[in-house]
Amino acid sequence: MAGFAKMITVAGVVAGALVATAAGADTLTSVAGDQTPRAGSVTVDFNGNSLPNGFSLTGGQLVTGSANGWSQPLGDTTQYLMVNGGQEATLKTGKQGFDGVSLYWGSADTYNTLSVLDLAGNVLKTITGLDFAAPGANAPGSYYNDPKYNQYVTYTLDSLTGQKIGGLKFASGNTAFELDNVSFFNTAPTSVPEPATLTLFGAGIGGLIAASRRRRKKAA
Repeated sequence: MAGFAKMITVAGVVAGALVATAAGADTLTSVAGDQTPRAGSVTVDFNGNSLPNGFSLTGGQLVTGSANGWSQPLGDTTQYLMVNGGQEATLKTGKQGFDGVSLYWGSADTYNTLSVLDLAGNVLKTITGLDFAAPGANAPGSYYNDPKYNQYVTYTLDSLTGQKIGGLKFASGNTAFELDNVSFFNTAPTSVPEPATLTLFGAGIGGLIAASRRRRKKAA
């Protein structure tokens, strides 16, 4: 009986590992150039003075074009958010929580910092230009016109963790952090073991129980 209990304990540990593996971590991806927001997302494009209902923006400057010290995201001819060196800006979603966020990050520098916040303002994830920009970021010259430094960055939470994105904080240690077209979205749950995984695990438990019964019967 002790052996059977031990098997069940081991099986429970394995099951926990399977579920944890299936739970999947958060994801960070990027692709060169601005992209079309996914269907159903709530987008802040910084054009005009209005924001989506419940959203708020503090800090930073809304600008167009390029100037000495900052450059518009490649191909972006509309108004965008610029956060100068030593400054920061915060975009909050109000009471709305989201599973993921995308934004067009222009001329990414390693000293640009994006903090993903939860609904209470706590930091869920810190992302810098170093996390996705190709080597050469921060170098003087025309790199800001290179697509590899102008990336559409997407960060997604696992939807079953209970966490929700409630805002973003943008900061830059030097001139400057330029961004546009911030889109918040929700995703379908993904943190569940695949059916095949559950089937195999169930079959394994069944085998352990059957083996235990055979041993007890033989001992009797």
